Amino acid sequence: MNDSPRTDTTSPAEGVRRRGFLVGAAGLAGAALVAGTTATGAAASGGPLRVASGGRARASVLWWGGGSARFAAAELRDYLRAITGVRLPLRAVPAPAAAPEGVTGLVALHTGTGGGRITASRLADAGHELAGAPEDSFTLLGDATCLLLTGLGDRAPLYAVYALLELAGVRFFAPAFPAYEGHHEHVPATRDLALPAVRHTDRPATGLRRQYAEEGFSHTAASLPPLLDWMAKNRLNTFVYPTDYLGLGVTAYDKVRDVLAREAGKRGLRIETGGHGYDSFLPKADHPQFYESGGPVFDIYNPEALDAYVGKVVAFLRERPEITVFDCWPPDVGAFQKPVLDRYGTASNAESVVVNELAEVLRRELPGVRVERIAYASTVRPPAAEYASDPEVIVDFAAYSRNYDGHLGDPAIGANVPFADALRAWRTTHSGPLAMYEYYRRYRWRSLPVHPLATIAGDAAFEAGLGLDGIGMYSEPGDWITYEHVQSLVAALAWDSSLDAEEFLDGYLHARFGDRAVPAMRRYYDLTRLDPDTHAAGALSTAYGQARAALREAAGQVTSAAPRTVLDRLVRNAEVALADMRIGLAPADGAELDAARREYRALVHRNRFNGICLPNMQAWWRWNGPDGQAPYDDARIRQDVVDSYAGPAAGFADPGVLVLERGGDAVRLDVEAQDADFTGHTVHWTATAPDGVLVRPSHGTLKVRGTRGDAQRVAVSAAADAAAGTHPVTLDFHLADGTRLVASQVVADIR
Repeated sequence: MNDSPRTDTTSPAEGVRRRGFLVGAAGLAGAALVAGTTATGAAASGGPLRVASGGRARASVLWWGGGSARFAAAELRDYLRAITGVRLPLRAVPAPAAAPEGVTGLVALHTGTGGGRITASRLADAGHELAGAPEDSFTLLGDATCLLLTGLGDRAPLYAVYALLELAGVRFFAPAFPAYEGHHEHVPATRDLALPAVRHTDRPATGLRRQYAEEGFSHTAASLPPLLDWMAKNRLNTFVYPTDYLGLGVTAYDKVRDVLAREAGKRGLRIETGGHGYDSFLPKADHPQFYESGGPVFDIYNPEALDAYVGKVVAFLRERPEITVFDCWPPDVGAFQKPVLDRYGTASNAESVVVNELAEVLRRELPGVRVERIAYASTVRPPAAEYASDPEVIVDFAAYSRNYDGHLGDPAIGANVPFADALRAWRTTHSGPLAMYEYYRRYRWRSLPVHPLATIAGDAAFEAGLGLDGIGMYSEPGDWITYEHVQSLVAALAWDSSLDAEEFLDGYLHARFGDRAVPAMRRYYDLTRLDPDTHAAGALSTAYGQARAALREAAGQVTSAAPRTVLDRLVRNAEVALADMRIGLAPADGAELDAARREYRALVHRNRFNGICLPNMQAWWRWNGPDGQAPYDDARIRQDVVDSYAGPAAGFADPGVLVLERGGDAVRLDVEAQDADFTGHTVHWTATAPDGVLVRPSHGTLKVRGTRGDAQRVAVSAAADAAAGTHPVTLDFHLADGTRLVASQVVADIR
């Protein structure tokens, strides 16, 4: 168990309700298991297996095999210790004489502390349960003597262990990000634990259950282990990290490769990389001869250019054997250049030329790697028959400009109809894997509270009806708490597309916030179902104001630290959202608009490490307005954000722009700091100003811990002979041990 779970005492009634939430999400029938039956009603024979009683171990944890088996056994031991306070013996057992086909590892709980063995008959029983099931299927077979946890493929033993822990009352709400302050999970506490007889086999609805890092503003080497940990606990199987997002060298696979390979490897998770940009491997600056048509894509019709691209990708993958899927995506542009379209007719046809060639070469040279293409923007519709995609290629369908007022297949939602038609066309023409790339958490939503739960459920049903093979969405640790339930729901539907989303929400609310807070939290989720792209600022502001009131009402109904912490964060998010809406409601070019932008900027910076908002490019544009824009691929802004999340603390100044009159009165500036890793820090700051600008005091010390930031007020003035124009005032921040933090700049507008 990588991260210390939160331990609480749960009443029996609460335990039953909470078990229904996450066990149900994984497709297990929690109540039936307690009664000793399977999900289909067949009786599981035997009495309960005693795990611990009276402060003593009554069972042993056994394991065998590769993949996740060893890690799964350690997880089971450590969580059972967290529940009971007792550390069970952990032992490896010899390889079985005849493991069922497809089983690469297993874990078992065996009565007694002297070890034990797993009988051939029990293994044969597991083989019968798993016969004909897809990869990742798992089975739990237990009686008073032995409880076997195994399945098909490397991940299955770990999935089985987490399913058993859910039966014991553990709840895996979120990754162990610092902003949760330990309240990412619920672990019940009991001195006496006995597990009932169980016979249950569970199968995934889809084979591609993914989580994307995408732009990666807040994904760091420290945040990736808890994220992959949560993925495994929620039955996801593939993590996608870009090779080099936008080719800027900011969010790049090799920067996190070691931690990804380690953490994914011990859980058996797949690693996928690539992403937008043939030019990441064949940059125009280095290979101008391959861009005679001008770009944005290389001259696909030039055999030398195509061979060069494919060769570089193959070399990259050969040196990184942990990668199992490569995303062969074109640059993120609206259209390909005319010479390419003249040659192939459509962008989808041209994309097929690249994808199919890469797939063919990899089939010969690296057969363990699959190629993925994206159906997106100008390539959203499938290619013509003569350019059909290789059937072994994965197609990721990305309905970028859809809306979320209704599900993708709803004919009443006009904006979605073309995408539904295109998706059906892909399913008709492509015999290989077809999966959804979804935007249930969008960068352009600026961390607004958006929870279109009915739409998500409708999408899952529509896509299951078409026989799709998976779903993925991207995330940012920086605003994970805002989208906690959305992430959990999507993961649950990826495993079981028939899941009742209403029941899932009900179980989540009872488990996360307690019975008394459920009515208020239901109102909150109903009020935040709106798509910000299709509703005006006035309607959104009203909804967010009412949502904040519902959260405050819920906060008055809870008594324990876990729901109080989450509700505190959600209230903060609602306040950021309301500040965002005040920008949209303010009259143009006036003091009210300037004040709204300043307030929004300050709130985003003060809360950027609290798990509820992200200072991404769209947020940056929002607080700067049209006169202070920066390009979307501004590497400096992106790197500063990434470095802030990677650091232990950070600082900024409010406001970001000071208007100074030469020889005039001093203007107030607040120097602030926040705790990024929630361990507490003393932050030292120093201001460096241009000639003629005076900052008093010019240095200071701030103490931060958790959500409690600190601020120091300073006075800034311009001398009578100061040069007019805009000039930077730089604030440098560092810790007592000399660790340098990201600097912040204030623009001094001297008049």
